[in-house]
Amino acid sequence: MRINQDMLIKIARDHVAKRERKEKDLVAVYLTGSVSEGDPLLGGSTDIDLVFVHKEYPPVPREVLRVTYEISLDIEHHHQSNYTYHRRLRQNPWIGYSLCKHQNILLDKDHWLEFIQASVSSRYNSPENIYARSRQFSDNARKQWFDLDDPQEVDWEDWISLYIKTVGTAANTIACLNGPALTTRRFMTEFTSRVESLNRLPLTGELTRLLGNQNFGEESFKQWRPVWEDCIETANKKANCSPNISKVRKAYFLQSVDALAEQGAYHAVLWPMFETWHQAVACLDEEKKYYQNWADFLQTLGFEEEKKENLLKDLDHFIDQGERLLEDYKNTYNL
Repeated sequence: MRINQDMLIKIARDHVAKRERKEKDLVAVYLTGSVSEGDPLLGGSTDIDLVFVHKEYPPVPREVLRVTYEISLDIEHHHQSNYTYHRRLRQNPWIGYSLCKHQNILLDKDHWLEFIQASVSSRYNSPENIYARSRQFSDNARKQWFDLDDPQEVDWEDWISLYIKTVGTAANTIACLNGPALTTRRFMTEFTSRVESLNRLPLTGELTRLLGNQNFGEESFKQWRPVWEDCIETANKKANCSPNISKVRKAYFLQSVDALAEQGAYHAVLWPMFETWHQAVACLDEEKKYYQNWADFLQTLGFEEEKKENLLKDLDHFIDQGERLLEDYKNTYNL
């Protein structure tokens, strides 16, 4: 089966038409993510990201549905009140970008979303809004760094989870100066292209070192990939498994990571493994084997409790660089 953008959009439209007949409170539906960008496939797999806007409060915030092994629907459910202060969405690094594209609208009763879209897109790319989107990540990264630096006793498991989260937040400070927030599968490849356009390509090397890439290569990937997959599969047997790592999204992550590894892009493999493995372990807190595997994996990458100070120092430097870029941007546009 040949998967392309037109086919995926048709799948989305057909699904929306079925849901509209059943769910009378649907106000609007729009596309987000890679399908709307025209480059949806990675490793022959993709998901179709949709946002459903409801008049009534939706019973679940997110659902993932199987289409085929390689294709899934990833649906966020919003209440209409989320869009009341629509001008604020210009500073939303996640959904504001998608709302700027008229072709992303798949359902719009009474042209409600068209009005929202016109308001959001009118000044979405103004310097003050670009700065505000990046500043959100910068402020959060610095706050999280202070939490990491707090001398009070924190479990290593919680500390390293916050460290990884902070690395992602700091990376988005920089990436959002010329695009939307980074996605999991293309986190590193997109970051590289963004910093290249900012003439700051060495930041890619700094980011990969923060994630332990210097200790990760072909042999490490072959060793840890089946362990990672087993953890995700086991997590799917739990009722509290995150929709993000649902079994219907197995190909979405596994095939994309395999494709990156086949290209030798092991630096790009680590982030999707981090994100999904950590979520899987969180479902399996009573099964120590899976946490131990996760801890052993981190240790092979150089993440050990005795190295906290060095990790903090390097992360601080990376956050500093994002803050300097923001300051330069602010001064350039007299904000």
